[in-house]
Amino acid sequence: MTIKTSKTTKKDSYTGEDYVSWGFTYIENKNYDEALKCFNKMTELEPDNPMHYIHMGYVYEQIDMFDSAKKCYEKALRVNPADIQAMLNIGHIYELQGDYHSAVNQYHQAIETSPQDVEPHFRLASLYDKHDMLDEAAEEYEVVLEINPKHTKALHNLGRIHFQDGNYTDALKHFQKVLTLEPDNIDALNDVGSVYEITKNFLQAISTYRRALKVNPLHEETNFNLANAYFSLYLSNPRIVNLDSIAERLYAVLAQNPDNRKVRDLLNKIKSS
Repeated sequence: MTIKTSKTTKKDSYTGEDYVSWGFTYIENKNYDEALKCFNKMTELEPDNPMHYIHMGYVYEQIDMFDSAKKCYEKALRVNPADIQAMLNIGHIYELQGDYHSAVNQYHQAIETSPQDVEPHFRLASLYDKHDMLDEAAEEYEVVLEINPKHTKALHNLGRIHFQDGNYTDALKHFQKVLTLEPDNIDALNDVGSVYEITKNFLQAISTYRRALKVNPLHEETNFNLANAYFSLYLSNPRIVNLDSIAERLYAVLAQNPDNRKVRDLLNKIKSS
């Protein structure tokens, strides 16, 4: 589908909803040129609606035209200076361009505009997290959870920070809260298993990893972790663990990803045993 532009076309016969609907259809089909035409038409029909500029910016993001995307989001802010989505999208562009400080400032601006909005806090926390500013990230994740105690991503990420800090009790508490909300969250299951494993509770680690693999039998990290937990159990009690079954699991992981160095290292340990 393309927008007709001949003189015989009755352009006024199309509604704004038509152009928006076509625009999203074009995005789904990765026909970004036509999508831009649709949303550009909407900016002509409704120049005071910031969402149309945001839609255009999103399309530009998909084709890696980040400066053009940012200009669209800035137009949305000129229409509505309190538009949180536009602020967040500009922050995201700064992140994509590697401009950490501008991204931080942008997210702070969004927080100042709407302090009880979860997303600006979560974006800022994730940015801190990505740059290993773990104390700052933890503080922002805590704010997110004060606003929304059921925010599973904040719970999970905060749990991982506690795990990195060696605070395994709090890490386990946060991962289990995630599982209360999302019982089949394989990443949380895997991380619960990691807590049990690092605290040498190998039987519970193995049980948890097996539970995770019922959700996704091909999950690469969990398969490795299960093999590693079995090997750790073997070292303490060789009679109850079959090394061949551990190796078989590791070879299955290598069939998926031959470049997995951790798997190869563990196989070498098994061979030397």
